[in-house]
Amino acid sequence: MSDASRSYTADYLASTEGPGAAESVGGALRRAREKRGQSLAEISRELCLKEDTLRALESRQYSALPKVPYCFGFVRTYARALGLEPEEMVRRFKIEIGDTPQSSKLLPPQPLRGGRLPGRAALTFSVFVAAAAYAGWYFYTAEPDTVIVPATTADAHAPMAPVPLIEAEQAKRLNAEVDAANQARAEADAAKTGATTSAAPAEKAGIVVKAVTTCWVYIHDTKGRVVFHKTMQKGDEFKVPDAKGLVIDLANPYGVQIVYNGRVLKAPAGAPGKAVRVSLEPQNLAKLP
Repeated sequence: MSDASRSYTADYLASTEGPGAAESVGGALRRAREKRGQSLAEISRELCLKEDTLRALESRQYSALPKVPYCFGFVRTYARALGLEPEEMVRRFKIEIGDTPQSSKLLPPQPLRGGRLPGRAALTFSVFVAAAAYAGWYFYTAEPDTVIVPATTADAHAPMAPVPLIEAEQAKRLNAEVDAANQARAEADAAKTGATTSAAPAEKAGIVVKAVTTCWVYIHDTKGRVVFHKTMQKGDEFKVPDAKGLVIDLANPYGVQIVYNGRVLKAPAGAPGKAVRVSLEPQNLAKLP
């Protein structure tokens, strides 16, 4: 058997080292290569391994080698090419470097943890926001039972009196009495003047409040006597009686038209969410646009 084809077993390597000899893996690889008559460059081309890597293995320059797991593969490939027992050489190499590679155990993918339930603070905040939204919706859609009239505008002669709290039936009775009085006065005026006046037609004379949309209207005098108190709907009209010192409080000044002697007046706009008071005295109505 020639050196080129000889299989260098563990018994052969032990016999060549001699008694007490402790030949390194690198030395055994170099000796086997030299017996085959091959240079490092030839083995490098044959195995497609860097020549510097093979030289570092033979000279035990382990610091110049890549990571340990790769070195085991280099030793195994190099030993097999030289006819040595690969696993025996790897075993001896591990003993030399004093390191046994740890198998890299692949862990299965862990499922993502489910989101935590909202905390108590988040739940409390959500309930608060929902309650505030409902309260706002109810405030802007529900028809108020009572309305507190805020501060007056520049057209008022006196500080605004608090809105009297009256029952719906009482307000209905007062409105009916006012309507009856207005009707009687209109009939009496028509009988005296032949349903006309020298200044203007009867239907256009005086002050008329017309609702163009739903609006709360409160007409009273400076002493708090109620003349008209009602939430008017679109199309409703009210003929204001001839009386001195009357003022009108409007929850929505854009919801009504004040018609004075046939001329539509524009009520002043107030602050958002606050009622507006307008004096119904003729000299003050003449100032409105």
